Amino acid sequence: MDEPKFTIEINDDPESNARFHARLAQFRKNSEWLSAHWGDVLPRASGRFIAVAGQEPFIADDPLEAERLASAAHPEDEDVYVKYVDPRKGIRLYGNRRRMEP
Repeated sequence: MDEPKFTIEINDDPESNARFHARLAQFRKNSEWLSAHWGDVLPRASGRFIAVAGQEPFIADDPLEAERLASAAHPEDEDVYVKYVDPRKGIRLYGNRRRMEP
């Protein structure tokens, strides 16, 4: 049986690295903006998708529509942050649901 093959490439192009870091900085800015303004957007966004671009929220029922609205308003922002806002409140526990024997 053949072993899976993969290639690791090192990108040492300063221009490419600078573009990557600029996009990452934009993404972080949008993510941090949402964290700071979560209370302002939560009532409208509950059960919907929110996209953040240019530190501005765009809310829609579909993730692609939210991203499209954000990208149209801020074409310079290449990394739009998109998130589903779960309408359920409270703590959610994820765990094993097997019955435990006494």
